Parts: sequence; C-alpha cells; structure tokens
Amino acid sequence: MKLLLLIFLVQAVLQTIYLPASQGAVQPMDVGLIEQTCKHTPLYNLCVSILESDSRSSKADVTGLALILVDVLKAKATGTRNYIKTLLRGNLKGDVRRGLSSCADLYDNVLEVLIPEANEALQKGNPKFAEQAANDAGAEAGSCESSFSSGHSPLTESNKFMQDVSSVAAAIVRLLL
Repeated sequence: MKLLLLIFLVQAVLQTIYLPASQGAVQPMDVGLIEQTCKHTPLYNLCVSILESDSRSSKADVTGLALILVDVLKAKATGTRNYIKTLLRGNLKGDVRRGLSSCADLYDNVLEVLIPEANEALQKGNPKFAEQAANDAGAEAGSCESSFSSGHSPLTESNKFMQDVSSVAAAIVRLLL
C-alpha cells in the first residue's frame, strides 16, 4: 500500500512539473498546432508565415486557423478589387481594360459569394462547402490572370497570392472532413 501511495505521489509531482510545459500553457501561440497543420498544405512556409503573424492563432483550433486564412483571402481580394477599380478609372484601352473588367467581376464573386460561403460553412461545421469555396476563390484568381490575352497582367502578383492562399486554406479545411 505504501508503495502504491509513493508511486502516486511521484507521478503527481512529475505531472505538475512537466505537464504545463508539454501543453504550452503560457506560449504566445500554439506553434505546434500551426506547424502540424501547415505540414498538410502545399505551401508550408506561406501557411506558417500567415498564421504566426495573426494573434488569433494563439487560441485557434484547426477550424479557427481555416477562418484566419479565409479572412486573409477576403483582405487580399478586397485590396485587389479596389486596385482594379483604381486602374479602370485610368485611360486604358483594349485588352487591359477588358481584362480588368473581367477581373472586377471575378473578384466581386469572390467577395460577395465565395468568402461568405466559406465563412458560413466553417462556422456551421460543413467543411466540404468551405473547401469548395476556397478552391473556387483560387480558380477565380486564375481566371482573372487568364483574361489578359496579351499575357501582361497588372494583377499577376495579387492573383498568384490568392491562388496560393486558396490552396493552403482548402488543404486546412480538408483536414476537417
């Protein structure tokens, strides 16, 4: 009986000493969850960079991490749409004007349909629709880039970022299926 009591006490002391460190109780963010989650994405470094730079990651589960990425998509799409509108106010002709007009419609769809759909699906626990919306947002950015027949898009960098973040978001959402 004394041996069992001694074993119990030693185990309790060891758990008190080591458990808080292993669970990361006082870490500024759950780097372990971020790294583990991002390993399942096609762009690990981009994933880690985005998530570690957002303070909400410290308290997020996988769904929360996916929601952060959807917010990043929304911010980039908003900035890109605003940039398109600025460019369209200029003296543009032909292919560039047509391409930008097409892109404005595509980015409107991202912001008005796909981002809200992804957010709602994640919040309601329906990741299948969130994954599709994230993939579709990336496809819309790809369609935007393709809408410039001359091959000279003023949105290449933004479109590439949207495609990359969309693929990361979709991969994280896929973990919830």
